[in-house]
Amino acid sequence: MKNVQSLRNAVMVSLLAGTTLVWGGTAFAQEDLQEFALEDMVITASRVPTQKVDTPADISVITKEEIADQNYASASDALRAIPGVNVLGSGAKGSSMGQDKILLNGDERVLVLVDGRRMNLGSSGNSSADWLPPVNAIERIEVLKGGGSALYGTDAVGGVINVIMKKGSEIGNHVTVKAAGGSWNAEQYAISASGSNDSGLGLIVSATKERRGEYKFKNANGKSQMLKNSGYDDTGVIVKLDQKVGEDNRIGVNFEHINADGGSPFGYSGFGNTDSHKRISNNVALRYDWNESSDERGYVQVYKNYQHAHFRSPVASRQSNFTDSTIGIEAQQNFKFSDTDELTAGLEYYKTTVDNNALYTGKRDINNKAIFAENRWEFAPTWQLNAGLRYDHHSKYGSEVTPKVALNKKFDENSNAYLSWGRVFNAPTTDDLFWYQPGMYPTYGDPNLKPEKGYVWTFGGNTKLNDKTDISASVFYSDIKDAIDWVWDGGTTTQAINVNKEKRRGLELSLNHDFDDNLSAYASYTYVQVKQDKGKGFIKDLTTKPNIYRAGLKYKNADWLFTLNANAVTGQSEKNFVDSSYFTLDLGAQYKINDNAKLFINGYNLTNARYAEFGGLYKNGEARYPMAGRSFIIGAEYTF
Repeated sequence: MKNVQSLRNAVMVSLLAGTTLVWGGTAFAQEDLQEFALEDMVITASRVPTQKVDTPADISVITKEEIADQNYASASDALRAIPGVNVLGSGAKGSSMGQDKILLNGDERVLVLVDGRRMNLGSSGNSSADWLPPVNAIERIEVLKGGGSALYGTDAVGGVINVIMKKGSEIGNHVTVKAAGGSWNAEQYAISASGSNDSGLGLIVSATKERRGEYKFKNANGKSQMLKNSGYDDTGVIVKLDQKVGEDNRIGVNFEHINADGGSPFGYSGFGNTDSHKRISNNVALRYDWNESSDERGYVQVYKNYQHAHFRSPVASRQSNFTDSTIGIEAQQNFKFSDTDELTAGLEYYKTTVDNNALYTGKRDINNKAIFAENRWEFAPTWQLNAGLRYDHHSKYGSEVTPKVALNKKFDENSNAYLSWGRVFNAPTTDDLFWYQPGMYPTYGDPNLKPEKGYVWTFGGNTKLNDKTDISASVFYSDIKDAIDWVWDGGTTTQAINVNKEKRRGLELSLNHDFDDNLSAYASYTYVQVKQDKGKGFIKDLTTKPNIYRAGLKYKNADWLFTLNANAVTGQSEKNFVDSSYFTLDLGAQYKINDNAKLFINGYNLTNARYAEFGGLYKNGEARYPMAGRSFIIGAEYTF
């Protein structure tokens, strides 16, 4: 046992010291690294429930309890608190289908799933954070950082986000209503109802309404300014029905609807007040699971995702009216050969059709067929080797094989270290290939683009400094050939190109500390550096946020809950951002009236900072997508 502890200590200390030597920063050591609890189960890393300590990956989990404690208005707000996650949004929602894209470790090639179902658009390749399910219907969100192409395919170069929905048959009968209002005429309403019967039938119905008027931001001169035409009005409905079949099987049906309407204040040459947007999403899925509580579990799922976007403008070059529709099917089976050896295998097919007469020269479609498998083998006590392989056949780019190998060392039942390597393959999107927009500001795709290929390394670990303080650390590195980028020629034209090579490296450190049973704190630091070689040697990508710091406090007793969350960024390029750094502070308070009712108030950006998540400057030095200034929301929630 002493040798195991020594090995664990050596690995964690070398990891922390290594991040300092390679990346810069401050390392710290502890003579007596303790154990800590990692017994929670995760699904996304291996596609089947696995103890986190047996998972050789950098994975974070947002639970329904954390969502309730923070009173998040949306799933994107919850994601913003996770180390290594960056949501590129704006204070308004009416920019494009690719806005509010989610980055993991500075990489936008992220696959977004809902109950394992692919949500990425075929047009942009992203899934907007605005399209995630409402928080009152979410059981948990799992965030897998690092290459996931071997199990998940072409979109998962930077990682995977899996939103896992609640099941009506598991949460009982109740109705929850929520109402809130605040700055800039903001209104938030939500109602969710769940129920089940003795025959195993469960139902969840969730409806949300969120609207807000024009918001204020701090402009390049440091003054608060109202952004005209920035209001929005969003409505969402989710219906989920599941029925137990026999003792250990289940069939489920999901329907999701989103209707978003509002202004589009972001133009090429400055803010405008004439453009508007309307976006509709209708998704449906049918899934059958068998042997749910067994090691030999499996499922089959069919789905259709439909998105329609209409961007309206008196300027023809800004108009767009298109649909993005995906149909898919996937099946998976787990095989347990012994206590130390198991295999997960499956197949997947999806086809995306994009009908965009405004930006394409006609209707376009792509499809992909794949088979995949991963073997998890405990080849020695406390040592595990995961080996995965995926075969994809893309309708435009033919066949590709992506392997992945990961090694996990479990020091005890509650701590681990891991090393993973995987090949990646990412096919161009229909926008990358077929965008054709002549006019005042022409934008063109390239039908001859090559797919992105390369590899991703991740090395990390989890341990504890003492009984109340745990730490996690990871370093990552990727090398991508023929990376796809959109390049502005310095005049009026933007073109999709293949970059010779792209290298991405970084580190992530996080710490959690419990002062006592009521007061806890967290802190994290993420460093990302991206360099691209466009034929003249490697140059830094100046759109990247190189240093992200997050910290917070939470106090919770039987009646009261207080949260304080700080976010800071340093090292930004002032060629793409108004400031090189910024600091924001959010504060929340909640009072529990009784077991069924609570009151809450949240304050956002209390420092009234001038900042932008999404880079870009107008000619006058103004941020293209400025985030909102100081704001408040006060509300109540009741369950009966």
